[in-house]
Amino acid sequence: MNKNATWCSRISDDLNCPKCKEKKVIRNGRTKNYKQQYYCKMCCHRFIESYTNQAYKLNINQNIIQLTKEGRRHCWLYLHLHQVPP
Repeated sequence: MNKNATWCSRISDDLNCPKCKEKKVIRNGRTKNYKQQYYCKMCCHRFIESYTNQAYKLNINQNIIQLTKEGRRHCWLYLHLHQVPP
């Protein structure tokens, strides 16, 4: 066994929590799309490494809210946010 490895094989040695930046992250099941989920033991934050849906980003989320207030429809939002010409 590697001396630098943790005793628990579920703890990741190379992944930091995006919220608190700690390394005490464990694997925590999979999403319905079979992506690996992780759980931070320090701040109790659950996350995955790469998100398909980008609405969690603050600037995109604010853009969605603004366009919705303007009365835009869902299909127009999708085209606008993905930079596809209508």
